[in-house]
Amino acid sequence: MNSEQLIKDLIKQGESEQLEFMEVVRTETIAKTLCSFLNGSGGRVVIGVTDDGKVIGLENSYEIEQELKEFLVTAIVPDSPINYSVENIGQKQVLVLKVWGGSKQPYIFDGSIFYRRGAGTQKATSKEISELIHGRQLAEQHWERQIALGVELDDLDKNLIVSTINESRKNHRSNFESDDILEFLTHYGLYINGFFTNACVVLFGRKPSRFIPQIRVRLTEYAESKTDDNLIRNEVLEGNLFIIRDELEKYVNGLGVRSFFDKNQWKRQDFVFPKKALQEGIINALMHRDYSSFSSSVSISVYPDKFIISNSGKLPDGIKISDLKKNHDSHPVNPDIAHVVFLRGLIDKLGRGTIRVIEECKDAGLKTPEWKETSTGIVLTFHGPKSLSERKERIDAASDAASDAAIDAVKKHVRDAVRDAVNDAVIERLINEVLILLKENGKSLKDLMLVFDVSRATMQRDMALLKAHQFVVFEGAAKSGVYRLTEDFKSKIELE
Repeated sequence: MNSEQLIKDLIKQGESEQLEFMEVVRTETIAKTLCSFLNGSGGRVVIGVTDDGKVIGLENSYEIEQELKEFLVTAIVPDSPINYSVENIGQKQVLVLKVWGGSKQPYIFDGSIFYRRGAGTQKATSKEISELIHGRQLAEQHWERQIALGVELDDLDKNLIVSTINESRKNHRSNFESDDILEFLTHYGLYINGFFTNACVVLFGRKPSRFIPQIRVRLTEYAESKTDDNLIRNEVLEGNLFIIRDELEKYVNGLGVRSFFDKNQWKRQDFVFPKKALQEGIINALMHRDYSSFSSSVSISVYPDKFIISNSGKLPDGIKISDLKKNHDSHPVNPDIAHVVFLRGLIDKLGRGTIRVIEECKDAGLKTPEWKETSTGIVLTFHGPKSLSERKERIDAASDAASDAAIDAVKKHVRDAVRDAVNDAVIERLINEVLILLKENGKSLKDLMLVFDVSRATMQRDMALLKAHQFVVFEGAAKSGVYRLTEDFKSKIELE
């Protein structure tokens, strides 16, 4: 479902405790409404829509967005993430402002605390204010806010903190003006009464595993199945959330067409997953994981046709697996951590991360990724193209159909003939092409392209090389003909 349809469905729901429509920009009313959402469970303001849900649109939407950013960043205290997005509805544009329930309630605008009652915004009563303060006291007991014993300022990456301050200003996501590190950490609940919190160590620790060993992430890349003993990569990543995130981003960006040695032979693997979707899945796992248990973990398992992110913990209360595939309210498991990640600009549309993952996979022509809730946590699986699995099955079937002696003979002849002309990955593909032709006694160029998932030019080069060494011959018309093994080459294989 695209962004436009999501907004249309949202508007159809009508105004509610978490949704407000506005025809025109009224800055103070917007601030009061957002303040009430922050003091509740979060919500959205949609500007350019009448109270009865008619879309009238806005002119100069992006200029209005910038003006509101500059006003709201200092209007509501304490500051909190506000997501801004201009959305197209047909030929018209609306501006959507979204917040989640704040972790530092109560929130104040113009000296007053506002609360949401039904579809209206009003000043909070003394009882409601008392409940908000009590709720904040309970939040202080959350693992994020607990003291990380033994942590000193020198245990933190000060440069990373400074860059976070600068990024938050550049992104217009913070009203914090001081350059003092401790003041910044205090402002965002990461330094309390002279002590650094667990969340602070997760975000900015220089060697956080000394204090929080469960922060480590395991990355395993398999040549084939999970039972395969030959691993391409198997390591544990160390560092704070941003260091681990950067390492995983480098890993994902470095994936492509690769060759690797497996079971005494070289193999070729194409990386087919959309990188932006993987990066979104990774930052969500790091941000929303359960850090409170020593047995908690995040692991990433990479296969030729699957990319799996396993994250210990559970979904927030009120969120189901089915909600992840549609626009949903965001309830961060770790609001302090999520807030700082937001300040750095690593997440944009709160509650839209899973939608973006689905859209990226759809654009790449891949199956919708799957989320599963297990006894140990949440598992996100990205599926490669069906042709990848089919290609492997057909190649394996060709190998299974040939005798060991025939396979050895094909490998010997092909390697001896072309080893000085091409690299090991191409040699491996040529061997498999010959085995396919041995099993099926003829294949068209198009069929071979589909089996090996390569371009026409690549397959034409392969066949030209095999023809030059008299391994194959082309028979039939130019468009409908097939490649077959030469009788002479088949005789050599049979003799050996």
